[in-house]
Amino acid sequence: MYFWRIEILKQTLVERPLSERETLPYLVVYVGLTSAALYVSQGLNNVWDYLEAGLNVLITVLGTLHIYRKNGGANGHHFLQRYFAIGWVVTLRWLVAGVLLMVLFYGILVVLGADLEETSWYEVLFLTVLACAVYWSIGRHVGDVAQRTADPAPPVLQPGAPC
Repeated sequence: MYFWRIEILKQTLVERPLSERETLPYLVVYVGLTSAALYVSQGLNNVWDYLEAGLNVLITVLGTLHIYRKNGGANGHHFLQRYFAIGWVVTLRWLVAGVLLMVLFYGILVVLGADLEETSWYEVLFLTVLACAVYWSIGRHVGDVAQRTADPAPPVLQPGAPC
């Protein structure tokens, strides 16, 4: 992985494309830092906010590695295309479901008289489970595509056709 010397990276890319394995560290660092930046910009109030931020970064990195493995790991193909395309659709679907689940979740908290001024352990747990479900779902779909690509269905023989 290159950190500073752009000309060496560019020369490598001119000579050959990066493999899926060589591209993975760039994606992991990108998603991890993006995830962390989102929480830093929100302003953290209590220990649960810090725990949630840390868990979100961890889930983002581990989720991305999970999806990479589901795509076939170092032997996989088209990881970034699958990750971003399938990830977009799955995340959008989970966003709709997540909003409905959040309305239900926070509605129950209001009925129970829970303090909603600060982040609590049950909010962190709820959002952590939701984030894990999103990455699991993306991994399931990417794995399905990878498997179907690697193991094409055998041709169907027509009656009377030569073998």
